Amino acid sequence: MRKHFIDNLRWMSVLLVIPYHVFLCYNNFHYEYYVYSTPVEAFSVFNLLCVSWFMPLLFFVSGISSAYGLQKRTNTQYLVERMTKLFVPFFFGVLLLVPIMAYYAKKHYEGYTGGLLDHYILFFVNWGAGSKGVPPYDLGQMWFLIYLFAISVAGLPILKLCQEPCRRLHMESWPLGAVVLLCVPLWAVWDLTPRHPQSLTGSVALFLLGGLFFQDDVLQEKLARNAWALFITFTALSLAGVGMARSLHPMWLSHFLEAVIMWTGVLTFMGLGRRFFNFSTPVAAYLSASSFSLFIFHQSWLVAIAYYAIPAISTPWLQALAIFSICLALSLITYELCRRMALTRFLFGIRK
Repeated sequence: MRKHFIDNLRWMSVLLVIPYHVFLCYNNFHYEYYVYSTPVEAFSVFNLLCVSWFMPLLFFVSGISSAYGLQKRTNTQYLVERMTKLFVPFFFGVLLLVPIMAYYAKKHYEGYTGGLLDHYILFFVNWGAGSKGVPPYDLGQMWFLIYLFAISVAGLPILKLCQEPCRRLHMESWPLGAVVLLCVPLWAVWDLTPRHPQSLTGSVALFLLGGLFFQDDVLQEKLARNAWALFITFTALSLAGVGMARSLHPMWLSHFLEAVIMWTGVLTFMGLGRRFFNFSTPVAAYLSASSFSLFIFHQSWLVAIAYYAIPAISTPWLQALAIFSICLALSLITYELCRRMALTRFLFGIRK
């Protein structure tokens, strides 16, 4: 039986990425986004409330989906699907879409007056150097695709060989507090690799935790039964984390609190998803089918729209609303156009 709540959590998380990126145009934590307006405290608080958990949740549910997928696919089918769904869109996304964001960043910060095609060559010539608003070796949102591709491929033998030994741990019978305390090993592995754009070792741990343990119905039901308790805990921790974000010392304690918030957030939304969102409607099915493409396309549209909207609209709140609305509409239109052509379906991993 298909777990519709996994699909729903995925598209909900992807939709959350769009306002998150819109609000980066107004951040007050000194992050140089591709295009920048003026700082807005409310937007930054929203981003701080989301940043710890929504991308970890995507890695976590991807691990669960991979475990389910391997029950129906051979190893070869799984690897081919990962290649066409993740690596090919990553390659062409970096090749075709990321330079657009860098182009508008160069226009915004440096007053660049050249054309997009001229900048396209310039972007890859200077790819390793970066520029204001554009980090060296910039991958844009495509970092998630290459992370997930590498983790999915490397995790294949682990998912195949360790399912049975992991079942013997009977995590479904653990007290909920013991499940929550898995944040401690997650905290330990999170800093083994750079945290930006996100810890690779931490992402591997989340993927494997999902694929090896949380595909279990009994454990998912335990989270669903305790969803409100988890939600209250997660909310209190998140508000405390935002309140202390600029003053909490020493740094190891700050990182530990972030790990606790991240893990309780993942468990909370798994529980809420299983309890309230385990259904399919035509709208949910459409968003589930299109969410991957929205993730790929949205940021290029967003940066271009922001470049023109910010000087044209005086109020940041109206700017943000316009950027979000137009970005979502154009991303969906791009998906609809691309899914109708075999070449673009292949380039961006779209199912027919």
